[in-house]
Amino acid sequence: MTKIFDASNDCSFKGRKILFDTNVWIAIDGNDPRDHYVHYSNYFWSVLKSNNTLITNDYILSEYFNRSHKIQYDIAYNDIDAKRHYKRRRKSQEFQEYMKVVRDSCLDILRDCTFENAVTVNCSVSTFLSEASQGYLDFSDIVIREHCARSGYVLVSDDGDFATCGLELVTANPRVLQNAKKNHTLMS
Repeated sequence: MTKIFDASNDCSFKGRKILFDTNVWIAIDGNDPRDHYVHYSNYFWSVLKSNNTLITNDYILSEYFNRSHKIQYDIAYNDIDAKRHYKRRRKSQEFQEYMKVVRDSCLDILRDCTFENAVTVNCSVSTFLSEASQGYLDFSDIVIREHCARSGYVLVSDDGDFATCGLELVTANPRVLQNAKKNHTLMS
């Protein structure tokens, strides 16, 4: 059973390993305007003050790197025709500056976290693919869930798909918190 914790509260974990999902890193960097996303920045500092270890992996960094560029590209070139030229335009001088900013953000994540590979030789990637084909979780979400499950990590995510993943989940997602309260899976 998933245990859900409210990210608007201070971190109640001590000496644990905690993995922040890509959407949380994007929120911390201010690239998502939703009101509840401010809680993730506060939670980040609370995690650090509580003698916990932040973990990141190759899937988180890859998603962060690619999604951050795509967000900026969509802002800079907000028309349908431009979206077809993403791979060509991302090589432009003006976009290279933003690429360096995202690179630096990824390096900051690496400095704040312990890096691990999400997929190991013991992972059954074919099982992950079969599960992803059922449509309930994206492949990368399955990899993240399994990484946390096999290592006993706490997951911090805004993704509602993790609400039934069987982990300790910290979220500020209002819908997930409301359902957790109703289902008595919201921890204090």
